[in-house]
Amino acid sequence: MNGILGEVGKALIILQDEGEVVIEKTEDLFVDEIAYFVEETLKGVKAEYKIEELESNEKLKITLQ
Repeated sequence: MNGILGEVGKALIILQDEGEVVIEKTEDLFVDEIAYFVEETLKGVKAEYKIEELESNEKLKITLQ
């Protein structure tokens, strides 16, 4: 799967399996675009999470609490 849906899907699967995920900027998508939809999904299921910026506008980590 390509595009935003593929990136969000991959991030959610990794988050579910490992409890944390590092989201990186891709050639076509910014970190904020991917993180927004992951965060909205987590809010929707009322999951507790923490977001940590690793590299400004390049990389961030989302961890389930």
